[in-house]
Amino acid sequence: MKNLLRLFVFASLVLFAMLYYYSGQVKDHYQDNASRYLDQALTEISYWEASRMKPLLAQEALAQVSDETLEKLVDHYRHLGRYQSMDEPQLSRISAALSLFGGAPKLSYSSRVTFEHGNSVMTATLTLENQRFKLYNFNLGNTE
Repeated sequence: MKNLLRLFVFASLVLFAMLYYYSGQVKDHYQDNASRYLDQALTEISYWEASRMKPLLAQEALAQVSDETLEKLVDHYRHLGRYQSMDEPQLSRISAALSLFGGAPKLSYSSRVTFEHGNSVMTATLTLENQRFKLYNFNLGNTE
């Protein structure tokens, strides 16, 4: 019984080490393109027009959000003004590790974002459609 427990603990440690290594590889592979995409997406989003935001959304997201909800969302954040800059987005290692299981990866990034009239913390989950990033989930929160 003791040997079985040791084997389980050892196998678990190896598995976690492999997932940690894999998540680092995912980060290295996607970081530059994800940063560029998020910079471009924030530029478009900060026009605060649903029609400009809609093409950035993944099909899965579009299926879940109505035009009315999208309008409310852009109205809610319009006071921030135009996008100015973003700190380097940080990849969630958990989302990177989980991308190993399943279809298209869903990679979650967070960053502090500066807008014309204030700062915000962005969390964005990106997925790939036709070898291009799309927003699966997007949120702006207070910097406090």
